[in-house]
Amino acid sequence: MAWAGLDQRQFPRVNVRCDVLIHNRFGGTLEVQTQNLGVGGVCVLLKQELEKLSSVRLRLVLKKENPAIECEGRVVWTVRSKDPATGKVTYDTGIEFVKLENADYERIVNFIQQQPW
Repeated sequence: MAWAGLDQRQFPRVNVRCDVLIHNRFGGTLEVQTQNLGVGGVCVLLKQELEKLSSVRLRLVLKKENPAIECEGRVVWTVRSKDPATGKVTYDTGIEFVKLENADYERIVNFIQQQPW
């Protein structure tokens, strides 16, 4: 069941779709959309599992007309799911922002505040 609105975490997240590129340490690149976003990180749905606590490089596009936010990230959790009808396996993955620049932090805060609830 999808959650709507504001989360009660330390860094609340909003249900919003943004393009994100994830570069892993093995040289692979995943192009996906966020499931939710907060100033502490993102949740994405992946077709492959990323190792918990592994480092990744993120390129997050909040709005196509603005420059992307680029920062390091760390995989903090992964939940494997299997669709009973199709057998398709996906990985709900939480990625924490690491070394996020202050200006990018503020851009994310402003973007989240502009989202409709």
